[in-house]
Amino acid sequence: MTPDLPPESQTKRERPAPAPAPAPPPAQAALADSSRGFDPKAHRVLIELLLIGAVLVGAGISALRGGGALSSVLTPVVPLSVDRKLGAIADATLGARDCPNHAAKKYVEQLAQPLLDAARPLPFELSFRVLDDPEVNAMALPGGFVVVNRGLLEAAKDGEEIAGVLGHEIQHALLRHGTRRMLREMGGALALSLLFGGSDLHDYALVGSRLTGLKYDRAEEHEADQQGVALLVRAQIDPSGLARFFERLSKDNPNPPELLSTHPDPGNRALEIRAARLAGAPRELPKPDTIRCEK
Repeated sequence: MTPDLPPESQTKRERPAPAPAPAPPPAQAALADSSRGFDPKAHRVLIELLLIGAVLVGAGISALRGGGALSSVLTPVVPLSVDRKLGAIADATLGARDCPNHAAKKYVEQLAQPLLDAARPLPFELSFRVLDDPEVNAMALPGGFVVVNRGLLEAAKDGEEIAGVLGHEIQHALLRHGTRRMLREMGGALALSLLFGGSDLHDYALVGSRLTGLKYDRAEEHEADQQGVALLVRAQIDPSGLARFFERLSKDNPNPPELLSTHPDPGNRALEIRAARLAGAPRELPKPDTIRCEK
């Protein structure tokens, strides 16, 4: 015989099972899913974009390094006659914009002569040209074609400043930086064309290679600074003139950030140049007060 149970026990045994809890609202469900961590499937587009960006940056850097290594190896092998031909072609593209005052060209040649004497023996003869251009600038083309703008002559305070710039540009030519740069860009462009030729990705990779390639240009500028100052010292020309030029350039014409510039910071360049010292009395140079492009 089954014993009689208390009323409370009978109530518990006959009580129905509780109903399931209602589903959380959509907002709470999304919050719960987000707490589970990073979902690769949900972020696939972002991951693919990041991977493409990494590939493009890597391709640009690899192409640049390949071009830089190629130029370092090939530049000593390239005959000097190639430098002259390249420089002559580039010089011809500047057009007939020469300063009509021949005294300006003679003045530049006069300042450059002691530098050329100190640099001998020369691998090739250097020639100088003054353009009727107001920009404060000078450049060295391959093969020893040195170009000076009238703006530089007008902005200079003394002959030492102009001679300092000339020493810098002469060293660019003697170190064959123009030829090296041409070979580097050809090598980088060839590598990029093989990777992305005929597609839009090539343009983006080329931009990446240009940005990363600026450090090579800055290295060449720094080398031309060092060798140019050494040339000034051998010619007994006070190198502080070049330092003054860079200091005034930094003050009057602020450059873009050094990371995006092909030239090192002018203030830093001036500090390094001022460290050079002459062994004797400096050579006296004529001032550019009366040198203008008007006849």
